[in-house]
Amino acid sequence: MKHYRYVIDEISVSGQTMGDVGGSVIVAEFEGREGIDWEVVVRTSDGTKIEMAAHTLEMDGPEGHLSGPALLVRTDGTSHVFRGAGKLVGFLGFPDFSEFETD
Repeated sequence: MKHYRYVIDEISVSGQTMGDVGGSVIVAEFEGREGIDWEVVVRTSDGTKIEMAAHTLEMDGPEGHLSGPALLVRTDGTSHVFRGAGKLVGFLGFPDFSEFETD
C-alpha cells in the first residue's frame, strides 16, 4: 500500500468557505485495486452545520489545490470526516521518496 498525507489550511464545502481550518487529505493506493482512496479529516472553528450528504470539496494547502466529490461520514460540529467519492483533482501521484530509502 502507498499512502500520503496532504496538509490543508483552507476548505470550501459545496461552495461554503469554512473558517479557521486545520486538517489533512489522506490518499491511499492498495495493491490489486484500481485507482486511489482518499479521505479528508478537518477541524473548523466556526461551528457551521454541514449536512450529512455528498459535497464538492475545494481544498488548499502548502502543496497546492485539491478538489473532488466526497461524502460527509462523521461530524461533531467542528471536526469533520469526508470520504472521497470520485476523482481527486490535483492529485498528481505519490511523491518519490526513493532517495531516502536505505538497504
